[in-house]
Amino acid sequence: MAKEKDKDQPPKYKINIDLQCGACAAIMHTHEGQPLPKFCAGCGAGMQKFCFKCHKKVEMFFEEWWPEDDECQRTYTTPRRCTNCNAVLETGAEGRDTLGGHDPE
Repeated sequence: MAKEKDKDQPPKYKINIDLQCGACAAIMHTHEGQPLPKFCAGCGAGMQKFCFKCHKKVEMFFEEWWPEDDECQRTYTTPRRCTNCNAVLETGAEGRDTLGGHDPE
């Protein structure tokens, strides 16, 4: 009887969502009930990208990893190219040498 009741219920699993910056590759953990960050905590680059060629908002894509059967780790990141017209997007890190930053490599 209990097994029949479980068949009608949707499966229960936990989803953890992270955001990865397209400029510095920093990963920011999100918490339920809090708004998603608009800027990277590491470098300050904007998380929302817009294409300069077609003037449309570029959607983030995600990758999933299931470390356990009932837990999903989903990481959203900004694409390198526009999903509408395939134009190369700026990452926000192009001018960091002129702003006083330097690359240690």
